[in-house]
Amino acid sequence: MDIRALSERDKVTAYVLAGKIAAFGHAIQLEVLHHVDDLTELAMAGHEPERALGQRKELSRVVETLPRLFAQLRRGEIDQRRLEVVDERVAHLPTQALITQVEDTLVEVAAGLNRSQLARQTTKLVALADPDGHDQRCQRAKAERRVEFKALPDGMAQLKAVLPAVEARMAYDLLNADVADLPKDDRTTDQRRADAFLDRFLAQAKDRQVQVHVTIPVETLIGLTKEPGLLDGYGPIPAELACELAMQGPWRGILLDQYRHAVAMSTAKYRPTAPMREMVTVHDGGTCTAPGCTSPIRELDHVIPWPKGKATATQLKGLCSWHHHRKHDNYTVTPDSDGTTRWTTPQGRVHTTRPHQY
Repeated sequence: MDIRALSERDKVTAYVLAGKIAAFGHAIQLEVLHHVDDLTELAMAGHEPERALGQRKELSRVVETLPRLFAQLRRGEIDQRRLEVVDERVAHLPTQALITQVEDTLVEVAAGLNRSQLARQTTKLVALADPDGHDQRCQRAKAERRVEFKALPDGMAQLKAVLPAVEARMAYDLLNADVADLPKDDRTTDQRRADAFLDRFLAQAKDRQVQVHVTIPVETLIGLTKEPGLLDGYGPIPAELACELAMQGPWRGILLDQYRHAVAMSTAKYRPTAPMREMVTVHDGGTCTAPGCTSPIRELDHVIPWPKGKATATQLKGLCSWHHHRKHDNYTVTPDSDGTTRWTTPQGRVHTTRPHQY
């Protein structure tokens, strides 16, 4: 077909269908790999490094360990990257029965989640299925913390740090706070963040305090369960670590409705109060609520424009800066009574987003 001749709506359809075709192709390759022992033969035929093929051979275990999610891959309902993040997280579960327990929940929701959302959901389910094992793996992973240097072309280099999630989140929020204080200029946000990193690391930045939000079930706090806590902007963290953090900072109570969505505080003011901003962040799990977006919340938006829409935490939605502006371009967002929102695109497509479920 001539892609250029398609309407804008049909271009979106073609893109989605191409993704389904690719997923089907990946499923066939994984199934073949699962039933072939001579990887040298396959590597030569496909002009691939045998080592890379060996890594895909390991992934092919999903044919048996995650048969229903693999079937979704074959039907093009999920892509291979989403199946990979599930496999990475269930691979350490001690029994197939526990893997199946996690799959029981994921098979109902995987098709509607992006890769980051699916990774967080799987991490939580694995922690619930095997809490002691999850805690032990997190302790072992902490020993792998490191900083790596990689040379890049054109006089640049990459500095990569692998850190415990809570401290990494605090460092990132500290950089963003520094960026907010920088004067307006023609630098991009990424450039400003990189410059703020150098300023702080080279001791040229001001002292400031940052806070991170960790949501913990009361049952975990009193020792009845080992349900993981939720670190905003990251996802589930071990129950033991969440409880330790709870002993070091202020608490806020959050009331959940029948859908396990956070119930908001309300105010008649247009400008959200600081507690309300905090509540909206909690309500939305710290992540932009636009369909498929995984960026941190940067701005609050009235789903129904002020003054008709009041400044309450269910009426306010957390968005990244990009989707906040897109929403006010020509995208329509409609709230439902159960807390979901429906985004209608300029081409008439409807995408549904749901509040974070605790």
